[in-house]
Amino acid sequence: SHKKLQTLELTLNNELGKIQEWLCANKLSLNIKKTNFTLFHPPQKKLNDSIVLCLNGKTLGQIKSTKYLGVLMDCHLNWKDHVHNICKKLTRSIGIISKLRHFINIKTLVQLYYTLIYPFLTYSCMVWGNTYTSNLKPLEVLQKRTIRIITFSRFDAHTSPLFAQLKILKMPHVIVFQTACFMFRFSKGKLPKAFNTFFSTINSSHDYNTRLATRYTFSVPSIRSNYGKFNIRYAGPKVWNNIDESLKPLGLRSFKTLLKLNLLHLY
Repeated sequence: SHKKLQTLELTLNNELGKIQEWLCANKLSLNIKKTNFTLFHPPQKKLNDSIVLCLNGKTLGQIKSTKYLGVLMDCHLNWKDHVHNICKKLTRSIGIISKLRHFINIKTLVQLYYTLIYPFLTYSCMVWGNTYTSNLKPLEVLQKRTIRIITFSRFDAHTSPLFAQLKILKMPHVIVFQTACFMFRFSKGKLPKAFNTFFSTINSSHDYNTRLATRYTFSVPSIRSNYGKFNIRYAGPKVWNNIDESLKPLGLRSFKTLLKLNLLHLY
């Protein structure tokens, strides 16, 4: 990363040269046609100049969005492309549920929801789900449509009672639930070592004893932009610190069950 594009271009080309040397030394090759790069930057920061990156004498193409581990990452990290991609998949699944609802009971329809809809909403949602509410609106609309279809409700029916009836979390609370489970695993030391320095508890920043509850309370870092607000280092502690203290010492299964009940009680 660098604020000046010229410096960034020079650094990257030097590193790409080292990559080419390593590939040659290990008798490997890279498909240049399938190799590209993206410049991540805030939408309000316009890039007046472009950079040229070369590998083995061939120029790499610049793109605005690319798929990485099933998640579409755009150059502004607003996740609109990924949400749009999910919506297309959900539309097909909703069509299947709509046709089948006349032949199966509501319990099976809920199972189909968790099979055809829910996995798309939860996969890496801690990353792309922490964004502007307006960006997630299309997913919320499709989720509500699914709930109305399952319950044979009117197209404009109020959905909160339906979510509570089916014991299904709304999209914003799906993100809260997944983030809370991630933080729970961190608090129990169940995450890979790469996450060890991501969060710190409040009592770890003091030399004196604090109250017992601070053992499960994480420090919230100060932020200056929405990029920081949407980062898991900020969003994780914010979600975790708002959870009932009585849930935090529990086992994972009990934690998930009671947390979901607490969220459903909001409907």
